[in-house]
Amino acid sequence: RSTSLNNLASAVKTQFQLGRLPDLKEAVFLLREALDLNPPGHPDCSLSLNNLANALRAQFVQLGRMPDLEEAISLHREALYLTPPGHRDRSLSLNNLANAVMTQFQQLGRMSDLDEAISLHREALDLTPPGHPNHLGYLNNLASAAMTQFVLLGRMLDLEQAMSIYTQAYAVHSHNGHPHVIHVLQGIACCLINRDIQSGQNISDQAWENFELASDYIYADLATRLESTVNWTRAARLYQHKSSPCAYRKALLLLEQCLTIFPTPELQHNFFQTVQGKSELASDAVSWAIQSGELQEAVEVWEQGRGILWSKMRDYRYPIEQLRIQNAVLAEQFEIITQQLDQLTTTYNTESDALDSRVLEKQLTKKRKLNERWNGIVKEIQSVPGYETFLTIPSFSSIRRVASEGPVILVNISHHRSDALILYSVDSDPIHVPLPDTSKGTVFDTVGWLAEGLKLGCLSNDPAESSSQAHDDACKDETIHAVLSHIWKYIVCHIFQKLNELGFAKNSRIWWCLSGKLCTLPIHAAQPFKEHTDPEQQLSQRFIHSYTSTLGSLIRAREGIIAKERGTAPKILAMATSSLEKVYEEIQAMQDVGCDIQKLLGNEVTHSTMIDNLAKSPWIHFASHGHLDAKQPFKSSFELHDKAMFTILDLLKAHLPDAELAFLSACHTAAVDQDNTPDEGISLAAGMQFCGFRGVVGTLWAMDDHIGPILAKEFYARMLHPDNQNKPIDFKDAAKVLKAVTKKMRKNEDLKALHCWVPLVHIGA
Repeated sequence: RSTSLNNLASAVKTQFQLGRLPDLKEAVFLLREALDLNPPGHPDCSLSLNNLANALRAQFVQLGRMPDLEEAISLHREALYLTPPGHRDRSLSLNNLANAVMTQFQQLGRMSDLDEAISLHREALDLTPPGHPNHLGYLNNLASAAMTQFVLLGRMLDLEQAMSIYTQAYAVHSHNGHPHVIHVLQGIACCLINRDIQSGQNISDQAWENFELASDYIYADLATRLESTVNWTRAARLYQHKSSPCAYRKALLLLEQCLTIFPTPELQHNFFQTVQGKSELASDAVSWAIQSGELQEAVEVWEQGRGILWSKMRDYRYPIEQLRIQNAVLAEQFEIITQQLDQLTTTYNTESDALDSRVLEKQLTKKRKLNERWNGIVKEIQSVPGYETFLTIPSFSSIRRVASEGPVILVNISHHRSDALILYSVDSDPIHVPLPDTSKGTVFDTVGWLAEGLKLGCLSNDPAESSSQAHDDACKDETIHAVLSHIWKYIVCHIFQKLNELGFAKNSRIWWCLSGKLCTLPIHAAQPFKEHTDPEQQLSQRFIHSYTSTLGSLIRAREGIIAKERGTAPKILAMATSSLEKVYEEIQAMQDVGCDIQKLLGNEVTHSTMIDNLAKSPWIHFASHGHLDAKQPFKSSFELHDKAMFTILDLLKAHLPDAELAFLSACHTAAVDQDNTPDEGISLAAGMQFCGFRGVVGTLWAMDDHIGPILAKEFYARMLHPDNQNKPIDFKDAAKVLKAVTKKMRKNEDLKALHCWVPLVHIGA
C-alpha cells in the first residue's frame, strides 16, 4: 500500500505542475500516510521521508509557511541519518537536504545555512561521478551555491570556483542533450558578466551568446527556457546590450509556447502568474523598442505580448479546431506531441528519481525525436493556407490597418519608462507621445484608490456591504474625481494635446488599447476639473471613445461584416434575472422604444438557454448581476436563475457566427482584477468580444439599479431611430450613441453624478 500511495502522490504532484495547488496539498496528505506505513527500520523509510520533505518544501515555496520548510529540513536530516556512508541513496539525501537548507538561507539570510548547503552539495557530488544520472544536477547545485557566496561576500575565489564547475559540467554533458545543460549555459553567462564587471572590462560577447544558447536549448522544458530568457532580458536591459530586442522577442514567443502545455485557460492564467517577470514582460519589451526608436517594432511587440491568454484561446484553440476541418491528422498530431513533450519533461527530477544512465539516455533520445517532430509539424501547419502566421510574430504591415476607421492609442506603462503610441493612419508610422516618469507610480496609486473605494463600498450598491456614508454620492464621486484628475495630469492630457495637433475633428472615433492595471481605469472620462473649462474641450466630450483588448481583436471585429439593409429593428435577445429590482422595467423600456425582443426572464435564464440562444441572436441585452472573480478571472460570471453562474469559460464554448452587439447591463462586466492583472484585461465584456460580438457595452463597476431602465430606453431609442432617417440600423453606432446618452445623463440632475455615467464603456468596432 505504501508503494501505491507514493506512486499516486507522485502522479498528483506532477499534475500540480499544471498550476493546481490542491493537487500539491493532496500529495502531502498521501505521502504522510505512506510514511506512516514505512516506520524507522523499514527499507523504504528514507525514501518516504525524502518524498514527503520535497513535497513540503514545494508547499513552502507556494504558501511561504515556515513550518513547512522547517519540517522538510527535519525530515531530510532524518532521511540522511538512515542513509549512512555506503548507502546507495546517500547522495540523494545529501542533495535534498542541501536544497532545503539553501531555501532556508534564502529566507533567513543565515550564513551558517549557506556554508552547510555548500558542504552537503560537495559531499553529494563526490558520490556521483561522471556517468551518474544526477551528476550534472549536483554540479549545477554546487556552482549555484558558490555564485551565491560570491554575490554576498565579493570573493573572486568563489566566482572562479563557480566558473570552473560550470565549465566542467559543460565539457562533460553538453553533447548528450541533458535538460539541465540550460542551467550550465545560464550560469556561465552570469559568471562571465560578473568577471568582466569586476575587472572593469566590457562584458564579453560570449556571455550573451550563452544566454541565447540557453534560450534556444530545445532539450530543456519550455518553462525553464522561458525563465532563462527572462533573466537574459533583465541582464541585457540592465547593461543596455544590443541583444535586448532579441531576448524580449524570444521570451514572448516562449511564453506563447508554454501556454500550449496547459489545457485550460484557468491553468494558463495560474502559470502566467507563477513565473517571476512574466506579468510585465510585454510592457518592458515595448518600452525597450520605444527607447531604441523602433516604433514599428514596439507595435509588433505590443501585439505579440498583449492579451496573450486571450490569444491562446484564439490562436491555438480556434485555428486548431478549424485546422481539424481541413487536416484532422495534422491537428491531432500537434496536440498529441505537445502533450507528450510536457509529460516527458515532468518525469525527470534529481530530487526524487534515481534513474540509471540507460533509462535517462532513453528519455533524452525520445525527447530529442519529439522536439524534432514538433518543429516539423509547426512548419507543416504554417504551410496550410490561412495558417502562415501560426506561432509567428505579427508584422506592423498587417497591424497598421487597425487605424483605418480612426486613431488607436496604445498606452504602455513600464518600470523603465511610460509612453503612448498613436496609430493614426494605415500608411504612416506610429506617433510617439512620451509620458512622465511618474506615470507608473501614479497608475498604481489611482488603481489603489479605486480598489479601496470598491472594497469600502464607496462604489457599491449593496447596502449589506457598506455604511450609510459609503453610499453617499459625494463619497463615491470624491474617489472618482481624484482618479480622473490624476489620470488626466499624468497620462491623458499629453495624448489629448497630440490628438489635437494631429487635427482630429470633434466627434472622431478613437480606440484605447491599454496594458496591465490601466485596464481598470476609466481613461475615457479623464479630465482636469478646472473652472471655466470648455466642456467641448474635455476628452470625454470631444471624441467618441471605445476600448479594445488587442489590436487583432479590433481588426477581426471589423472583418467579414455583411451589410444588412435593415428597415426594421433587429431581433434582440433580452435576458433578465429577477435579482435586480428594476429589471422588468428595463425590458419594458426597450419594448416602449420599438425593440423587437425575444425575452428570457427569471427562471427561463439558465445555462442551457444561454448557450442555445446566444448563437441565434445578433444583438443581446443581458440584465443581471455581474461578478468579478479576482483570484480566477476566467470564472467571472453573469448571475442566472437561482444564483447559477455563466462564466467567461462558458462564453468561450459558444460559437457565435452572427454576433454583432452585446449590451451588458450588469455590474462589473468590463471590470478587471486590480491586483492580479497579468498585463492584460480579462473581463466579461472582453470575453464577449473574443467570442465573436463585434461591439460590447459594459460597466467598469456596480451600476445603480434605477439607471438600467433609463439607460436602456435612451440607448435603444437612438440605436433604432438614427438621426439620419435614411441610414440603416448599424451596431457600429453603439459607441456614438453611448456618448450621446452619457452626455444627456450629465445634464440630468439625478444622473449627472460621476458614478452614474463614468463606468459606462464601449468595447470593439
